[in-house]
Amino acid sequence: MLLLAAAMLSASVHLAGVADAPTAHSAPVTTDARPASVLVVAASVQGVPEPAPVRDAPVEPELDGCRDVEATTFSAEACLDQLARASSIGVERYATSLDADGDDAASLVAAVGEQVSAGSTTTWWAGLGDERRTLLAQAAPGVVGNLEGVPYSVRDTANRQALRYATTAVTARLGSDVEEPDDARRLAMLQQVRATLDGATHDVPFAGAADRHLVALDTALPGRAAVTVGDLDTADDVSVLVPGMLFTVSDQLVDWTNTAGALHDEQATWATLLGRDGPGPVPTVAVVAWMGYQTPDLTNFYDLRLAQRGAAHLEDALSGLDATRAGHEPRVSVMAHSYGSTTATIALSSGRVSVDSLVLLGSPGSVVPDAGGLAVHDDDVYAAAGSFDPVAGSGFFGADPATAAFGAVVLHLGGGADTLTGRALAAALGHNDYFRAGTESMRSLALIGLGHGDLVDGRAGDPGRGGPEAPTLALVRPQDLYFRD
Repeated sequence: MLLLAAAMLSASVHLAGVADAPTAHSAPVTTDARPASVLVVAASVQGVPEPAPVRDAPVEPELDGCRDVEATTFSAEACLDQLARASSIGVERYATSLDADGDDAASLVAAVGEQVSAGSTTTWWAGLGDERRTLLAQAAPGVVGNLEGVPYSVRDTANRQALRYATTAVTARLGSDVEEPDDARRLAMLQQVRATLDGATHDVPFAGAADRHLVALDTALPGRAAVTVGDLDTADDVSVLVPGMLFTVSDQLVDWTNTAGALHDEQATWATLLGRDGPGPVPTVAVVAWMGYQTPDLTNFYDLRLAQRGAAHLEDALSGLDATRAGHEPRVSVMAHSYGSTTATIALSSGRVSVDSLVLLGSPGSVVPDAGGLAVHDDDVYAAAGSFDPVAGSGFFGADPATAAFGAVVLHLGGGADTLTGRALAAALGHNDYFRAGTESMRSLALIGLGHGDLVDGRAGDPGRGGPEAPTLALVRPQDLYFRD
């Protein structure tokens, strides 16, 4: 276990590694929100005038059903019905009762999500008039921005406003008598979200040619977020990237989103190349930099509790995508790295969600013994294990996806000339190389996300074959050659 811990510490940080925690002034802050007691959204919805300021006031009885979310009598359906029917002044007064930090909104969203399906939320939102939708998005952006089943363009606008409110509130507390112990760290996290949307921070260049959208945001430490590169409301092919341990919004969101941007560009290039002579339009793509769960560090990586919680959040996100895009469903791939791959196997073995393709990269183990236990259409499952990846093949959390017995296609990672374009491809050997631009691995991920797994180079699985495997000359990994405690 100590050996695996050391390996994870050295290997589980993406690409450039864990960045130093930014200071409270490491990135520019956008503070164009009004004071927290005045819920006014300037130009949140084009063409809609700002509502009159409503200062602190008692919550209207007509929205009592949206309070006390932890009470056993709380009804999510009743709350949504009240939000749909309450007077405008009642909604605005209710909104002033929510803290500007976003904690109250997050609690309400969680409570609603536990009782109401994403499909029901989609139906609820579709039944609202334009004026009511605008009112709710303006008054309670932290709620609307995170309800699975609401269109992603609406969620992006709402979450950006919620980010401004939270940044303003935390900034105002710093240095005052009401400053909270974690305010400096919280502000740094919020600044990283802002920097991610702007495209760069800490001298990290912008990656991804498409627009970025903030489709999920939990402003409470350690924070959760999801940023898409590309239009999630319309994309034909969607790839969801799930990170492993030591990934936090404060330190890795910029990098993870740049990774999503690089994959987006690779996919868009291949979509154009492969679709150029096709009968229809070139497919559009969106890649989600999903940091929707608290990842472990060295103090808690050894059990599955965070993976189980993360799996529940991933199920919610995938259910929300299915509901929002019902009737014009995209092709959906999950690409999960390290501890995130174990998280993905929990989600996709639950029986509640399914995807079109799954890629498990540098995996410490699957909770199911073979790919047949995962809800992936046509068993389109892939695994990658770099020759110098000390985490892949450890089997710490279960079956090794890179063995033939698991049944996944084991991707070739050694590089060489692209068989279609002749382009030179680099090898992906280490734990953090799988998403590196210019590698054979990145090429394979792009093609899998487009539904062209038949064009990748890999070894087909053999799920009928049982028992342990001896290393072969074609795939010799250091962890196969020494004892693991």
